[in-house]
Amino acid sequence: MKGLFSALAIAGAIGMAGCSAGDDVSAGARGQCAYGGELADCPDAARTAEGACWRLVDCGAIAVKSGMMNGRFDWDRCVDGLDSLTTDRRTLVVNCIAASSCDNLRMDGSPDDPNTDQNYCLVLGR
Repeated sequence: MKGLFSALAIAGAIGMAGCSAGDDVSAGARGQCAYGGELADCPDAARTAEGACWRLVDCGAIAVKSGMMNGRFDWDRCVDGLDSLTTDRRTLVVNCIAASSCDNLRMDGSPDDPNTDQNYCLVLGR
């Protein structure tokens, strides 16, 4: 009986090793560098309106294209909105988005119908 138990334990360990994440697995937007900043030596997000809006898309905060949902906040509206700000406000919002975590960038309704009043970076531009 002890031999059978040992054999099952070894087989289980080998089976579990086959389920571990390998080199072909990508961490995605919520990976090690998903929170921005320099503490973990992660690269900064691009400090442009387009770069900030892509970060919002990558974090699942906004959609790339709202499609049939006219009037919803998507990548195009994000870029247009940031480009319409004064230079000082745009810089403040872009830097805030670049340094924020993905969890902090997501809002109720993200990504399809985000409530932009809940995103403190976007509120800074108002």
